[in-house]
Amino acid sequence: MRRYLSLPFKIMGLLMAFLLIASISLTYLWVGQSNQNYAFQQKKLHDKDQQQFQLIRDMLRTQVESWFASFLHFQAEYSQNPDGIASFMEDEFEYLQFEWHINNLWILEGEGNLYFSTSKTTPDYIFEDASKALKTQSSFSYIRCLEECQQLITMPILTQDGDMLVLSIGSSLIETLAALNRSTFAKLAILSTDSSFDKTEKLANLKVKMPISFSNKEFMQNILAQLPANLSISELLDSGYRFENEKGVYLLGLIAVDPELGNQTYLLFVHDISEQSLAHKRYQKKVFFISISVVVLCSITLVLLSMQFRKRLLLLAAQLPLLASKKYRQFRTFKFAKSHLFIDEIELLQDSACLLADELESMDRKIELNTRELENIAMYDRLTGLPNRNMLNHQLKKQLASLKRDSNKVIVMLLDFDKFRKINDTHGHQMGDSFLAQAARRIRGSLRDSDMLFRFGGDEFVVVFVEKAMMEGAPILASKIIESFREPIAVDQLLFYSSCSIGITSTNNADILVDDLVRQSDIAMYASKDSGGGQYDTFTNNMLTAVIRKVELENEVRNALDQGLFSFALQPQVNIDSGKLIGFEALLRWIHPERGTIPPDEFIPIIESSENMLKIGYWGLKKAFEILKKFDELGYPDLKIAVNLSASQFLDPDLLPFLREQVRVFRRSPSQIELELTERTVVADIDHTLEIMRQLKEMGFIFSIDDFGTGYSSLAYLKQMPVDIIKIDRSFVSGMNDNSADMQIVSSTIAMVQNLGMKVVAEGIETSAQFKLLSQLKCEIGQGYFISRPIPEADLYSLLPDKLKSDVWEDLDKITKLP
Repeated sequence: MRRYLSLPFKIMGLLMAFLLIASISLTYLWVGQSNQNYAFQQKKLHDKDQQQFQLIRDMLRTQVESWFASFLHFQAEYSQNPDGIASFMEDEFEYLQFEWHINNLWILEGEGNLYFSTSKTTPDYIFEDASKALKTQSSFSYIRCLEECQQLITMPILTQDGDMLVLSIGSSLIETLAALNRSTFAKLAILSTDSSFDKTEKLANLKVKMPISFSNKEFMQNILAQLPANLSISELLDSGYRFENEKGVYLLGLIAVDPELGNQTYLLFVHDISEQSLAHKRYQKKVFFISISVVVLCSITLVLLSMQFRKRLLLLAAQLPLLASKKYRQFRTFKFAKSHLFIDEIELLQDSACLLADELESMDRKIELNTRELENIAMYDRLTGLPNRNMLNHQLKKQLASLKRDSNKVIVMLLDFDKFRKINDTHGHQMGDSFLAQAARRIRGSLRDSDMLFRFGGDEFVVVFVEKAMMEGAPILASKIIESFREPIAVDQLLFYSSCSIGITSTNNADILVDDLVRQSDIAMYASKDSGGGQYDTFTNNMLTAVIRKVELENEVRNALDQGLFSFALQPQVNIDSGKLIGFEALLRWIHPERGTIPPDEFIPIIESSENMLKIGYWGLKKAFEILKKFDELGYPDLKIAVNLSASQFLDPDLLPFLREQVRVFRRSPSQIELELTERTVVADIDHTLEIMRQLKEMGFIFSIDDFGTGYSSLAYLKQMPVDIIKIDRSFVSGMNDNSADMQIVSSTIAMVQNLGMKVVAEGIETSAQFKLLSQLKCEIGQGYFISRPIPEADLYSLLPDKLKSDVWEDLDKITKLP
């Protein structure tokens, strides 16, 4: 059986000394805390006395002021003028003395002259207070002591005649002291001297003032006589003074009454705290007894428990810093001693320390590996292995900083693939990722060793390099990259043809922001896309101006939609042979509050791919139904409206539900709505377009192809589409009388379209000769300035009765019959 060795006596002595010092310190702190609590309670009682005094004083003052204010309000026959008020005060003075303990009343005029008084003499302070009340236009109260202390309330009053008076009320403090005694259970006395206010003055210099009962005065004078002669007023004002004699223990508190007057008037509180003091002494005795008991018990326990444990703990503590220093091998070389009889907490702690060492070592290895991996992820793109946007920002900052030392320029080229989205949509994102990986290798093959290639995101790549200020290598490199993509990219036995658009910008300004530099290349790239793609463009300030103008215009369009500034101008479409009105084409108009009418060809191309274009399109469709309803109300139920649809709106999934809802709400035949599509819209996504057209055709809507002959249509597409009307572009109509080629195009188009079972609308008819020739060519429908300019919707309804005679538009039936 193992035996424990006792600690050396020196160590035991130190431990015992420590325990004794700790016990004494704790006892001292405990007793000190107790004394602090005791003093705090006394301070709290002192503060409560002050609050109660102020509360009761204000309450009684408010009651007096309220009584007099009520008099002025409800006794109109007395408050008409100063005489009435003085007469009432004189009649009611005895009642005021009895009920409110009023000693004196003074009424002063606005000039400060005494008007009425119940006293034989009027102190000077009455006039001073009256002047102050007139100046501040508010009431206030002071406590003043001469032979007897009283509360003086000064308040401005206004007679019914509008005269300003001052009422000074001198009331006894008996009611205040009585209420204060009931709320604080303290004996009270008013102390005062005639000298000026001085907190350092001795308490012995103060005298007891009236009002006070005889017994209270004798008690107070006895207390004051026993106080130390050097006790100052400030000690009692701050936290009170504890006084003990043969009759008990008292807490004296002093409150300054109106110190701003400069006199020394105080209210003395005397609380009997004998019971609290006795309880406090008993509590301290218990603290000392508990402290001594704890010292004895802790000494015994320390001797029994600390002998063996302390040594083992110190050994363990000496080894743990090795873990903090990551010296795991050195930590494991140390073997902890263990008990053969039992496992105690220290042994568990030793085992835990060993496990902690294993875990920390393993965690450090993982952190190191993860840190390397995170650094790689943060700076490199996983798909292509190229540096990513973070690395681009880092490298650009370095290159820009180098411009301060060298007279070079930094070139940034941003590359984006044209119509890459089709690859993802058609073959899936996995195929798109494979395409981008192949494309990255092809771009890399076109670059020099010094050129840096980054994947910016999506299908966008950025090339950065530095060259001399006078060199122009960027266009050559951009052309080389564009040319490299003339050949298809093979992915899983599939060939993908995709051109790329490149935006180029350069700078020799070291202070330019990285974001601004990349933004410039992005703007130039989109400019090359707008020009048809498969080319490069270099950034100019005009491009930035155009982008800013586009943003401004989009905001203006959004505001115009919100403010209802868009409207339709309606251009008639007539039967060329009979002149009968068939319907109208709705042409969008924007009436700008500052710039007037803005034509569609100025803002539509800018916003055609934005959300605003969709909003305008749906507004126009709904407006067309509203116009048809208005025609019905005017007695023209069979007219139709032709409305243009943008490519984004036609491919929007909400188009079909929206049109179904409008048909249901307006109860109009869908055949009265002609949906105009351009050739570019039709061929943008022919399969999807045909499916949407079939669904709308089943609903009853009719279709027309606008500007036929200027786009990309073919007869193969035209045969597949459920189109009802083909509109010949105005450029062919305007030249057919003078140009045989235009004449042949118009003639063959009419014949071809009619053979396909469709109708033909000729746009831009401006002369009677054109009108007659179209009639000879058997063109069914026409529109143009010769027939009528577009008419604002607001004017159309009133003009229709004058324009139509038996459904014929302004004698058009006679034109084709003229020789």
